[in-house]
Amino acid sequence: MITKRVAEVNARRHLLRYHRSPDPMRRGRRDRLVAVGLSAVLAGLTAACGSAPDTPVPAASAIASSPSPPPGPPNIILILADDLGYGDLGSYGAPLIRTPNLDRLAAEGVRMTDFRVPSALCTPSRGALLTGLYPPRTGLVGNLPSGSPTEGISDGIDDDEITVAQALEDRGYGTAMVGKWHLGSTLAHLPTFHGFASYFGISNGDQTFLLLRGTTPVKDPPGLDQITKAYTREAVTIIRDADHDRPFFLYLAHRSPHVPLEPSPEFLGRSAGGLYGDVVEELDWSVGEVMKAVRDRGSSERSTLVLFMSDNGPWLSQGEGAGSPGPFRSGKNSPYEGGVRVPAIAWWPGRYPAGRTLGEPVMSLDVFPTLVAMAGGRLSPTLTYYGADLTPLLSGQVSRLPGAGTDGSRELLGYYFGDAVSLRSGRWKFLRPGYWDLVDTLYDLEADPAERTDLYPTRADVAVPLSARLAVLADEIAFNGKKPKKGGGPD
Repeated sequence: MITKRVAEVNARRHLLRYHRSPDPMRRGRRDRLVAVGLSAVLAGLTAACGSAPDTPVPAASAIASSPSPPPGPPNIILILADDLGYGDLGSYGAPLIRTPNLDRLAAEGVRMTDFRVPSALCTPSRGALLTGLYPPRTGLVGNLPSGSPTEGISDGIDDDEITVAQALEDRGYGTAMVGKWHLGSTLAHLPTFHGFASYFGISNGDQTFLLLRGTTPVKDPPGLDQITKAYTREAVTIIRDADHDRPFFLYLAHRSPHVPLEPSPEFLGRSAGGLYGDVVEELDWSVGEVMKAVRDRGSSERSTLVLFMSDNGPWLSQGEGAGSPGPFRSGKNSPYEGGVRVPAIAWWPGRYPAGRTLGEPVMSLDVFPTLVAMAGGRLSPTLTYYGADLTPLLSGQVSRLPGAGTDGSRELLGYYFGDAVSLRSGRWKFLRPGYWDLVDTLYDLEADPAERTDLYPTRADVAVPLSARLAVLADEIAFNGKKPKKGGGPD
């Protein structure tokens, strides 16, 4: 049971402390406090490729301004796509794939064009999103293999990690998850042991046969061609039936457009973008159904925030089964921009300006402190996180968030499994060697977002300090890190 609370929101504060309930019996409690430290933030404003100031999304018609939402913490819906590329949505430049519902979401909300994930793999990206921690801090550095509640690899998210669901639950939220988890398949690692009151989904990346409700396998589960519909029906039911007396948090983590590509018969062959386009267009349909449920519910009692994003870039090795990184280089499992820069949209009528494009570099680690701040939670300084409350930035109250990076920008790290391999600092991105290149490289993302020209030979004055800074931050984060969980591979 989740006790009711009166949560007061102060969304304009950058740093808040989160106090846990003293009730030791509440499900999902942990003994330690969450900590979030506001890390360094962003350099000059960038647009779709990082070179222009914030601009509105072009729209066929004017968008009516929304009335101010009612006070109090909002309902929160977090929608995550799987392996969706930056260039796969109409509002991000897709020429053949039709995504009218997501385009409308962007037109009515804030379209982020430099939204980054700390790792271009499913498990570490999802772990970072839900905990607000860089992968070495949780040990979730590679993709966890398949299993079931009673069989398979027992590794997964640790019991002492605080997920955003637990943080919101402690603020009086009802919590639910639908879709792909990928943070552990055995019993202790499943969503219902980590802050979610209900769960309906497939627990792992390559698991296409074991659909769970809570921790129990569903008899006669639908085939993959029906899974998007099943997830959508479940999400709509949760939104429709959620208690009006308290806010809810819904995490809808689709498996689309991850391979194998199996759209439902209604979407098969519909897209000019081929089979991959069919799957993305069905994903867009699902978002439309969710938004219809949100609008049908109304906002007379409380408003609703909707966040949409992808876990990493497209899986290019899948050929025609892969999406597009847009103007960026490479894709999934790569530290280049095509692997870590993903589409992201924030919709909160009355709080976020409609039709705005935000070019400031932000990161999935920012989601945790942002949502907890919206819920009126407070974050303890006893543990250092590197995320920021994005509310002032998304609402337009500020144009940038200050940090310790180049020209007062944020410093954002990128990981390849357990190793910190890139540092974004203002306009610059320093990249350590790996399978992608044999030497240190430096890119100016404002002038060269496609990372075509290595400037290290001519700008060692920039590269050398960034290399040293990356080493300091990597050591700092790894100092209290955890042993890597069993796993690996790109799936």
